[in-house]
Amino acid sequence: MDEHTRKRIIAFTSQSVKQYGIRAVRMDIIAQHTNVSKRTIYQVFATKDNLINTCLEAYSGRMQNRFQLIAYNNPDPLACLWETCKAYIENLYKGECIFWLDIYRHYQGIYLAINQIWWNELKKSIAACQSTHRIQASLDTDIFLRSFTELLYNARLAECAPEMLHYAASLMLKGVIVPQAGNPTVKLEVQLRHRLPPSLERSGKGGGRRWKPGFGSSGNTK
Repeated sequence: MDEHTRKRIIAFTSQSVKQYGIRAVRMDIIAQHTNVSKRTIYQVFATKDNLINTCLEAYSGRMQNRFQLIAYNNPDPLACLWETCKAYIENLYKGECIFWLDIYRHYQGIYLAINQIWWNELKKSIAACQSTHRIQASLDTDIFLRSFTELLYNARLAECAPEMLHYAASLMLKGVIVPQAGNPTVKLEVQLRHRLPPSLERSGKGGGRRWKPGFGSSGNTK
């Protein structure tokens, strides 16, 4: 099998898994849509699990390239952290809810591997902010990230709009940032400003209700 065909199989499998979950994706369907015999696919990947793991490796490589690009385009540590947070949220919406539920319930190894990729990058970004006194040095990063990722993950499964996740993420980050009074570099209010779309920010004609964030100071996240 040539490299182009191999990549095509990985790309189709990855997209199908994100749409329908791992259990719903069958090797005969992959063969049919890629015009490659099922026997050939088994000769190259041996098992469906091996094919899925190959897709995971390809995903990890793409994410590492993206992290490098984010860091290059955002030399300010706080800006880099915020862009990484936005990328994490975007990643949650690249997979359908059935995908996240499928890997959480039936493929814990894959779920943990994906989570670890983002956990490591977010933790590295927070450490860079702490070393430059942009985030509180006393912050327990592991506890913060556990709350941060669980909140966003559960909001995604509840099918909240992406704008709501951005808003919640910005509130959590603002709570741990060290104010930079007089700092001529990137201003906090500019860095983490994320205006909600008009449909959520204000009530419109037709009796629309003003959206109120569920992640307020009262601590009620339900």
